[in-house]
Amino acid sequence: MSTEKSAYNPGEVERRWTEYWFDRQVFSVSVDPARPSFSVALPPPNITGNLHLGHALNGTLQDVLIRWKRMQGYNVLWQPGTDHAGISTQMVVERELKKKGITRHELGRERFIEQVWQWRNQYGSQILGQYKRLGVSFAWERMAFTMDESYVRAINRAFCILFHEGYIYRGNRVTNWCPRCLTSLSDLEVAHEETSGHLYRIKYPLADRSGHLTVATTRPESMFGDVAVAVNPADGRFSALVGKTVLMPLTDRPLPVIADRYVDMSFGTGALKITPAHDANDWEVGQRHALPSPVVIDPQGRLLANEHVPPYLQGMERFAARTETVERLRAADLLEAVEDYRHGLGYCERCHTVIEPLLSEQWYVRMAELAEPAIKVVEEERIVFIPERYAATYLDWMRNIRGWCVSRQLWWGHRIPVWTCSGCGKAEAFEEPPARCPSCQGDQLEQDPDVLDTWFSSALWPFATLGWPNETAELKTFYPTTLLSTAREIINLWVARMIFTSLKFVGTIPFKNVLIHPVIQTADGKRMSKSKGNAIDPLTMIDKYGADANRFWFASLGVKGDQDVRFREDRLEEYKRFANKLWHAARFVLGELEGYTPQVIERDSLTLADRWILHRYNRLIGEVHEGLRGYDFHEVCRKFYEFTWDYYCDWYLEIAKIQIQQEGTAGGGQTRRVLHHIFEGLLRALHPIMPFITEELWSRMPRFKLYAALESVMFAPYPREDESYFDDKSEERMSLIIRTIRAIRNIKQTYNVPAGAEAEVLIHGSDELERQCLLTGQEYIKRLARVNPLSITANGQPPETAAWEVVSSSRIYVPLAKLIDIDKSRTKLLQRMEAIDKDLAKVRGILDNPDFRSRAPAEKVEALRAQLADLEGQRSSVESQLKVLESA
Repeated sequence: MSTEKSAYNPGEVERRWTEYWFDRQVFSVSVDPARPSFSVALPPPNITGNLHLGHALNGTLQDVLIRWKRMQGYNVLWQPGTDHAGISTQMVVERELKKKGITRHELGRERFIEQVWQWRNQYGSQILGQYKRLGVSFAWERMAFTMDESYVRAINRAFCILFHEGYIYRGNRVTNWCPRCLTSLSDLEVAHEETSGHLYRIKYPLADRSGHLTVATTRPESMFGDVAVAVNPADGRFSALVGKTVLMPLTDRPLPVIADRYVDMSFGTGALKITPAHDANDWEVGQRHALPSPVVIDPQGRLLANEHVPPYLQGMERFAARTETVERLRAADLLEAVEDYRHGLGYCERCHTVIEPLLSEQWYVRMAELAEPAIKVVEEERIVFIPERYAATYLDWMRNIRGWCVSRQLWWGHRIPVWTCSGCGKAEAFEEPPARCPSCQGDQLEQDPDVLDTWFSSALWPFATLGWPNETAELKTFYPTTLLSTAREIINLWVARMIFTSLKFVGTIPFKNVLIHPVIQTADGKRMSKSKGNAIDPLTMIDKYGADANRFWFASLGVKGDQDVRFREDRLEEYKRFANKLWHAARFVLGELEGYTPQVIERDSLTLADRWILHRYNRLIGEVHEGLRGYDFHEVCRKFYEFTWDYYCDWYLEIAKIQIQQEGTAGGGQTRRVLHHIFEGLLRALHPIMPFITEELWSRMPRFKLYAALESVMFAPYPREDESYFDDKSEERMSLIIRTIRAIRNIKQTYNVPAGAEAEVLIHGSDELERQCLLTGQEYIKRLARVNPLSITANGQPPETAAWEVVSSSRIYVPLAKLIDIDKSRTKLLQRMEAIDKDLAKVRGILDNPDFRSRAPAEKVEALRAQLADLEGQRSSVESQLKVLESA
């Protein structure tokens, strides 16, 4: 391996291997019927999106499993693609048109959709190019898009099945309406935020002028759509008023006082205005009491010009109308009070416009019957959520599910495949545009102008991308998919809908496991947002630390720990150092293996250190397989880090240098065989997490003939543990030697012995077996702890002025007189003791102050207590050192 560059340069390696992989199309799917299959459908990112940390985290977890299974010999499919993202994409293109002074209505539907396609073709694949930087091994040749012709056919088939079986119907209901996007939204597309507003107490005069009924509301502009005032039948305050009539403030329209158990007696005054066209709950009350549903606010959020709305408010924007209404109520002495009020307000998740509940005609899916089998498969654990607590999130939603509004008043998306005949008025669903009405044979048919909810098309993703409704080879081989990895916020939006649609249309579950990955927050625990300017760009982090360091961090977060994790750039720095450690290890190993032809290990020639590292390596491989099978990514990363850094690099490679020097170069040497066996296997094992550096280093490794023709490490078999190398005795013996070396190093460091200085060491050990072990490893101890001379005996007289530590049954002495200047060391220690005592007095003074303890934040008090404990530990250490020096 070239020694020209001392540090690992991830950017150069990543560019070269990305080009290599794509030039050779190494990610292409090939199917061997004799092999088992493993498949994952990538949650399709929006074409408007850029790669964010959530994408990078989720992509890494999936890629780790895909690469692992590929190396195990499975038929693997990681199905990629993008979502057309109806509302988001239409908003982006409308903004671009606005810059040119054009609206979509001026263009017309057809030309506007052409503009969207042009935008998509130019920018819609940007996020996929960004995914390449992460090193993901998608089946790139199978890239799907939810507006592909084949996908549209699948959507039309699904809609028509539901339509003809009576699950889809058109009806009037109050929906969440966005006056900016001019479309209905499902409950899951509404973001609820605590907002400061007002509660208005309005007087509704009794028709007989005997008094008034006070009603509390947050939306006085909607009162012109009131059709009743409701009270709870159990509320004795209003029992005499039920059946009477009140007058609409400002218009004097008569309204009945009704009784309904929906009314919360503790809210406001206990009397509730009923506005069926502008409140979903009021709509239900209105249906129970056969009340009318006048609409008074239009889709743009303006007060309508009709008989219910006063002329002075007609055409006025809703919030301006609120202000005007309140002023008129105050002038008419009909406003009893205005109170500050905090409440949850719904916002469009796309444009953050306040939602307007609006009565409108929409297409719905009846969900009760469809939900039943989807509930059952999770209850029976045919589909398993990981972490398991998210099964409760899913089941709670499904058990209380309502009709699904699937129509959106947009232009970009899958147009609802329903045509209405102008001749006979019959509406019918068709998979292909009809030429004539099947009922009257008329040829004047008009397609519904609305498009489907984006989540309707996304619900078909795992099977539509495999060719459904056709019975394709891919569908037969890879369906159901093995797992889905996604975010918790779309369990109900997406996961639930994929499950019930798969059960309905394919007759089986869409996946067996659902992994819910964590959410990465800012370093101070806040939600990341581009609009707030606190989002971390993963591409910037890849530029700075390399893709492999980022991937290792993402994998180390796992899925089973904390589901809210804070961004830690120091961890990226740490894992960059880990990659560099691997690189430097390779420099040594490859240097020793230059000209080496791989050979089988001769077990009879193994040293204690060889047996120990082979034991450790094979234990690691077994633990990695177990961890990946159980989706314990965090444990897998911890084990890799521990073995690579601590056992292999810090210990075995240093011991290997000693052994190679002893063996010489003749015959390649047994140590070189062990070096090759473990490092080559370690590169294969690490490849799914760190594909770039392992690909680079494995390409330079001497290989057995079995692997010689492979064009990539990803096609080499994933290593398996060999239990014949398990050797717990070697673990015990090497542990004793390592602890002994560490004890000597600790003593030298404690007394500031120069790093390069050799020290005399005496070891008195009462246990015969442990003494023999230390004698076996004495060359390791001498070289790695810089010891000369070394004496290992059963007992003996403790040397004068010696520091000592106990390791198991042995006492380790390091005489200090020849290593340090005793007088100078004593003076320095006394000076250090004086400084520590000053700091202790200061910290104790603060903590002993009762005012500080009662007023200071808990974390500050805890920090000072930790500082106190650290200072006390430092003082104890200095006292111990001084005690040793007193005998001199």
